[in-house]
Amino acid sequence: MEQQLNEEQIDRTVDLSTEKKDAIKAESAIAGRYWGGVEWRIVATFLFFLAAWTFVLVQGLRGEIPLWLGLVLNTAIASTFYMPMHESVHGNISGKVAAMRWLNELVGKTCQPMLIMSHSAHRSSHMKHHAFTNEADRDPDYFSRGKPWELPKKWFAITMVNTFLPLFALLPFLRRLLPAGMARRGARDEGAAKSAFRTWLLTTIILVSCFIAGFGPQALMLWWIPARVQMLWLMTVFAWFPHHPADLAGRYFDTRVAVFPGSTLLVRGHDHHALHHLFPRVAHYRLRRLWQEMADDLVIKGVRSEGRARAATGPVIWN
Repeated sequence: MEQQLNEEQIDRTVDLSTEKKDAIKAESAIAGRYWGGVEWRIVATFLFFLAAWTFVLVQGLRGEIPLWLGLVLNTAIASTFYMPMHESVHGNISGKVAAMRWLNELVGKTCQPMLIMSHSAHRSSHMKHHAFTNEADRDPDYFSRGKPWELPKKWFAITMVNTFLPLFALLPFLRRLLPAGMARRGARDEGAAKSAFRTWLLTTIILVSCFIAGFGPQALMLWWIPARVQMLWLMTVFAWFPHHPADLAGRYFDTRVAVFPGSTLLVRGHDHHALHHLFPRVAHYRLRRLWQEMADDLVIKGVRSEGRARAATGPVIWN
């Protein structure tokens, strides 16, 4: 069984010179001022959108709003649950407060139903992404690399895999139908694969039960379809956009800072994604302020800064 990576096991300083290690220690000392306590803002944001998602669900079930409106609203709301799950994966909700780790796990796991995504499987996949960013055979997110107009096709392939997971697992020839690159996403460890299957099984049982009980269309429109559709948005703003064109690997080169009007709101702070890869324990809404302090030094070292970002060297690259 492949060992599941965690933050402590991802060490890119092993083969570096003493001078470079000292430079990284100096960077980490600056970033260390931006994290450590419990991130109550993440918790508050999560609870707000959980209440909003539940309200739309109840209103849709009661017939107070049309199902098409519920689908639109809960698709938008569902996309907000990825950030709390992502921060939970990195342990950022509880920070250094060991006594609050339960809160970190509780928030992350509570996001699972709205995203139809396994917290455990995502943790395994995401740690590999950080360890092997932009490496074709090992980065689970590498399949998103390419032109932006190719993303809907890749999203559809993921949706088919997630919907018919046992068939793709048991019938390998079906994987030939997937877009090029998806077969090289990097194997998950056995525990993560079992967790992903449990999520699929529970989701399918709930959906089928809803149809048997007579409110299947409501379940589809208010929960299942929104969870699937929002994945296209997540692929775009958290997998494709921050790493594009994803053709380089290395501490300062594998992602970028790319700011455009409204990007901080739309990308939830990950328009400064390069800092997330350098300092993954810093919460997403602190990345912009950290960049203001470190931009000049990091751009000299090779970090890409584009668009309206501090120390930008050119426009945002889209194609």
